[in-house]
Amino acid sequence: MVEDHANPVFDWFANQHVPGSRDAFLEQAGPILASLVRPGDRVLDLCCGAGAISFFLEDLGAEVTGIDQAPGLIAMARAEAAKQGSRVAFVEDDVLTGALGDGRYALAVCLGNAVLDFPPAAFPRFGDRVRRALQADGRLALEYHDGVVRLLDMREPAEVTEQGATGPVRRVFRTYDPERGGYEQEYRNLVTGEVFDYTGYVYTGPVIRALLGATFDFERSTRLSERSFLDVFAVREAP
Repeated sequence: MVEDHANPVFDWFANQHVPGSRDAFLEQAGPILASLVRPGDRVLDLCCGAGAISFFLEDLGAEVTGIDQAPGLIAMARAEAAKQGSRVAFVEDDVLTGALGDGRYALAVCLGNAVLDFPPAAFPRFGDRVRRALQADGRLALEYHDGVVRLLDMREPAEVTEQGATGPVRRVFRTYDPERGGYEQEYRNLVTGEVFDYTGYVYTGPVIRALLGATFDFERSTRLSERSFLDVFAVREAP
């Protein structure tokens, strides 16, 4: 992300990232991911959260590195790795500024609709960094929610209280800013009183493909639900 401080909301909802929380997603997306992984491949799991996808990729025979900015989720991932005897390397860092390596990975994945955290101006940088981290024949698998549908969901109802890891968290929709292409929300931890102002950005498939078009060739898209899609891109060959 590009904030000057980490988003604490990810850790407030750490209860949504316990083992097994991604089983329904993997039932749909797992075969697609499996088709992209060969035993021994190095795979980069961007915005990995508590590591459910990372462990799945490791089970396919990959050597996996997971990176995420949320310290609580990385701590959960490392604890689960120790419990499982996993060798996944979990790194607490920002995917837009942290060291990803050069030409190291056969596959990068960015799942869980993490793209909504990236302002449009930063999205080409995301693509460039992922491209540099991949091998010449590497691929990127990107899962996202149609941003227009999500925006409507965020607006109605405008205020929602959800159960977080340590108690209730209230989310209030404030406004949509068409100049920024983002919707503004307030998250309030009703246990601690902490408040975090959050902006989520509106992306659709055609916009994502256009923004990645300078460095990647679009291969295919799979619709996972009413609003969720998994797109696969290949590194564009040098002219």
